Amino acid sequence: MLISAGDQIHGYKVVEYKDIVFGVASSSEGGGFRQIALKKMAEAATKLGATAVINFKMEIYPLTGSVQEATAYGNAVIADPLEGTISHQDRHQVKLEAYMPKAKAAESLIGKLQTAGDYMFVVCPKCGTKYKVETNEKGELHIKGFNDVDDDEPGLQIFCLRCGTKFTVPE
Repeated sequence: MLISAGDQIHGYKVVEYKDIVFGVASSSEGGGFRQIALKKMAEAATKLGATAVINFKMEIYPLTGSVQEATAYGNAVIADPLEGTISHQDRHQVKLEAYMPKAKAAESLIGKLQTAGDYMFVVCPKCGTKYKVETNEKGELHIKGFNDVDDDEPGLQIFCLRCGTKFTVPE
């Protein structure tokens, strides 16, 4: 499934508009709830016979306490490759890699801790977005509303809401 935040996809021509599609998931479904919402949106588009979603957006809303909800939405369309680009066979091979968690890299990115008065923040190493860090009853750092997205790696890993980068919160 091709997904674009714009109203077109480079190398493709939109030939038919299907419908608006949505995918909704909450953080109570697990740390990868944003990816779950994205996957549900793509599945809804596939059911309509679409090959792409354009005008893609994702919004995150707090529900209650530390529970958040992600809503992914966009226009489901049929997009055909322009001549000389991707073949019709290959268009169904395109995956959601740009929006899904990346395979483990040899070295995980680590956020930087900063303090401001009585508050502590971790900063995304890629885009600089700040997340307020708190200490739980075990003395471990956590970010309210975020769950660990990688149980195989030690420490707390999150996906940045702004740029999607997975990084580790330093101890």
